[in-house]
Amino acid sequence: MHRFALSASYITNQTDGSFGYFPSYTLGAMYAAQFMAAMKKTVDVDSVIKSGNLTPIFNWLSDNVWNKASLFTTDELVKAATGETLNPVHFQTHLKNRYL
Repeated sequence: MHRFALSASYITNQTDGSFGYFPSYTLGAMYAAQFMAAMKKTVDVDSVIKSGNLTPIFNWLSDNVWNKASLFTTDELVKAATGETLNPVHFQTHLKNRYL
């Protein structure tokens, strides 16, 4: 089987024409990059991951995101957790650090 055929089978929304999912994936990645940038201000993320004890990461997410998710709008939640509404700079920084 061609490698593309195998990998494309995992992206089910491509086969039914549901293009709307792709912008949602990008928004999720943008929020994740911004949360990570904010988390790194108080948590030594690299050391935590290296140690295998992810409790500090889960605690930050719980305190700043998960426990407040249903109480605020998305913009309010992101601003409370990170100090600003969604800012593409964090995603751009993530992409540069990872791929360039």
